[in-house]
Amino acid sequence: MRYIPIEKLGKSFIGQFAHLDFYSRSYKGLKPDSIVVNIDDRPTKFIEHREDDGLNNWFSQQYLLSLDTLNGYIIKIVKCKIDSIANDSIQVTNYLEYYDSYNNLLTDKSRKLTYWFKKEIINEVLIKSKQL
Repeated sequence: MRYIPIEKLGKSFIGQFAHLDFYSRSYKGLKPDSIVVNIDDRPTKFIEHREDDGLNNWFSQQYLLSLDTLNGYIIKIVKCKIDSIANDSIQVTNYLEYYDSYNNLLTDKSRKLTYWFKKEIINEVLIKSKQL
């Protein structure tokens, strides 16, 4: 894994799996960022969930967790894949997992969602190493 400042994110990263670090860099769950993502035309607020010790970072245990429910479901954006990079934004495929009120994963609801994020709200991007 490695962090790439948003201004250095180039076309060579297209197709890579990533986690977007919005607004400010945080670690150890201190001052997590929040973001609004439109899902099915509904603005849904998410909060960053991180697993790290300030030095090491566990890519597979990071996700965005919905604070709002959508049709009674809790949503996690568990990763994204960089699809396209423009001057002011990046397009990603978000991987969504849906959970019921008992925190059970509903595999039949899981899906992918293409989404554009403005670069101005992204601080840096955590790129998954190909070895992981």
